Amino acid sequence: MAAKKASAEGTSGGGKNKTILFLVVGILLGAVVAFGASKMLLGKSKEEKKEKTLPEHTVELDEFVVNLADGSHYAKVTLAIGIEKPLGGGEGGKLQPKLLAPIRDAIITVLSSKSMKQLVSGEGKEKLKKELKEKLNELLGDEVVKEVYFTSLTLQ
Repeated sequence: MAAKKASAEGTSGGGKNKTILFLVVGILLGAVVAFGASKMLLGKSKEEKKEKTLPEHTVELDEFVVNLADGSHYAKVTLAIGIEKPLGGGEGGKLQPKLLAPIRDAIITVLSSKSMKQLVSGEGKEKLKKELKEKLNELLGDEVVKEVYFTSLTLQ
């Protein structure tokens, strides 16, 4: 009788051990899957951040004051352009005068073609940055300008 009782206890104890074992394995498997999924998701965002790096050099331009296309408003803007390599051999982040005039002209032309309504929204400002970047790269003949930054912007 004692042998039957020991045998019954051993069977039920083994069942508990199996349940605990399956539970532990399930938790570990879930943790591994969660870790892998988080690495995939976070890994992609880190890769995207690596692609979007700051330009090597920033050239600050003097203030622009232009009448807007709607005729009754003006914009007062200070810009900086982010570039990967120095432009025209200028020293200390300065542009050579032969490049400065065409760059300023291109910026004034783009700015003065916009209305107050186009520039007031955040989306409008981003669109303007993109257009300025495209126009400057077209002027300079290469993908030199990586970013356009507003350092000051007043619309009235």
